[in-house]
Amino acid sequence: MNASLLFRAAAIPFLALTCAQAAEIADTNATWFAEHYTKFEYRIPMRDGVRLFTRVFVPKDDSRAWPIIITRTPYALKPYGADNYTNPSGSVKTLARDNFILVSQDVRGRYGSEGEYVHVRPFNPNKAGRETDENSDTWDTIEWLVKNVPGNNGKVGMFGISYPGFYTAIGMIDSHPALKAASPQAPISDWFMGDDIHHNGAFFLSQNFDFFFRFAQKLEDPMHEYQKNFNFKTPDGYDFFLRMGPLANSDALFLKGRAPEWNEFLKHPTYDAFWQARNVRPHLKNIHCAVMTVGGWFDAEDLFGPLEIYRATERMNPGIPNTLVMGPWSHGDWGRGTGEKLGPISFRAKTADYYREHIELPFFRHYLKDDTNYTATEAHVFETGTHRWRRFDAWPPRAAARRTLFFHPGNVLAFEPPAENSDAFDEYISDPAKPVPYTAEPSTGYPHSYPIEDQRFVSSRTDVLVYETEPLEEDLTCVGPLQATLHVSTSGTDSDWVVKLVDVYAGDFSNPAK
Repeated sequence: MNASLLFRAAAIPFLALTCAQAAEIADTNATWFAEHYTKFEYRIPMRDGVRLFTRVFVPKDDSRAWPIIITRTPYALKPYGADNYTNPSGSVKTLARDNFILVSQDVRGRYGSEGEYVHVRPFNPNKAGRETDENSDTWDTIEWLVKNVPGNNGKVGMFGISYPGFYTAIGMIDSHPALKAASPQAPISDWFMGDDIHHNGAFFLSQNFDFFFRFAQKLEDPMHEYQKNFNFKTPDGYDFFLRMGPLANSDALFLKGRAPEWNEFLKHPTYDAFWQARNVRPHLKNIHCAVMTVGGWFDAEDLFGPLEIYRATERMNPGIPNTLVMGPWSHGDWGRGTGEKLGPISFRAKTADYYREHIELPFFRHYLKDDTNYTATEAHVFETGTHRWRRFDAWPPRAAARRTLFFHPGNVLAFEPPAENSDAFDEYISDPAKPVPYTAEPSTGYPHSYPIEDQRFVSSRTDVLVYETEPLEEDLTCVGPLQATLHVSTSGTDSDWVVKLVDVYAGDFSNPAK
C-alpha cells in the first residue's frame, strides 16, 4: 500500500428498494407505533410567552414510569395531527421499542412554533428576565414536560443529528437538573471554521445553495405544505455554477432576495463577530449530564463539529461522563440504514445497526433507566482499516505518536524532512474558469459518499499536485487531528487549498476488498 496527497470524491450508493416496498414498510411501522404509543400535541409556553409546538409519544404500557427523550428540530414534525402517526425508523425505532417517551419540537419560528427564527441563534450567557435563546427554550421545555407529561420518571435525555445536534449541544449548557444524558450527533459547532457552510473559511457552494433556497421558502400552510427544491434546469452543477459567474450573482440571478440568510452569509466573508457569535464551543460549560457525541469519518458536512464538541466538553467539564463515538459513516448514516458499506467500500459489518443496538441504546438505558448493563468508555471508534470497533480510554489514544509527512522534489512524500539547504518548490497555474471538481459524478448538490471516491480523474490535471510515498512496509493507522502546514504564495486575490491524505489501494482499486 502507498499513501498519496491529492483530492477525493464519491458516488451515491444505490438503494434497491421500490417505492411500493418502502411505503409498505412505513405503513407497517406507523401502525405498530399507533398500537404501542399515544400521541399528544402541545404548545409549550416559553418564559417570554412564545409557544413552541411539541409532539409527545407516550408508551401505552403504564406498568412503570418512563424517561423522556427530546429532539428539537427546524425540519418539521410532519404529519401533524394527534391521529397521524409518523413512521419510526433508525434510532427512533430502536428507542421506541424500548419504551421511552419520545418528544420532538419545532424550534422557535419554525412550522408550528411561534416566534422569530434565527439560524444557529447565538448563545446568550447573560440572559435576564424574559430574555431567551435556544438554551433557555430547552430548559423551559424540559421543565414543562417533567411537570405535565403523565407517566414520566423525571429523567430526560436529548439527541439529534446535524442541526438538531446543534440544539442538543446548546441545550446541555447549564444543564437542567432533570437532563441526565445528551447525545449531540454531527452537531454544528462553528459555521465558519469547519461545519456545513465553510471548511476552514472555504465556502461550500454546492452543499448550501439548494439547502438555503428550500429552507427560506415562506409557505402559506407550513404545517402541511412542503418546500420545493431549486430548479437547476440541468443535472450538471459544475456547469451551472460556472455559468452563474461571481458568487454575488447567486442572489441577483436566482434567489432574488427570497433567502435573506444567504445574503447575510455573503456579507461576512471573514471570521468576524457575526460568525464568532455563532461558535458554540466557548460556551460548553456547566454541563452536568452524561454526554455522548457522535460523528462519521466520511461526513463531509459536519465532521469538525463532533470532534470539536467532544474536545470542548472534555476540557471545560472535568469529571462528567463524556464519550466520543466515530464510525465509518457519511452524514447521519448511523441513525438510519445498516452502515454496511459506503459507495464501493464494504466495512464487513452492519456498523449502524451495531451502533444503535450496542452503543446508543445502552447509553440512554443506563443514564435514564438505571440499567447496569453498560460499560462506559472515553472513545468508541470504528477502525476502517481492520473493520472493527475499538475502545480507548482517551482520545486521541495515549499510545499515538505524532508523525510528519514532508513534500519532496519530484512529487515525493516521505517521513524524512528535505535537506536543510533545499529551496525546492512546486508551482501551478489555476484558472478560475476551470476549477478543480471534487467529484466525477454530475450533480447539482454533492454526493454524500464523495470522500471515498477514486481521485485519479483529477490527478492528471496540471493544477493538482500529487505527492506519493514509497510502498509502506508496515500498517499505518491515522488517529486524532490531521493538520496541513503549507507555505504558499499566489498572484491571485483569493485562493482555497484543499489537502487530502488518502490510501492508494494495491491491485483492483474499484474493489478494495480484493
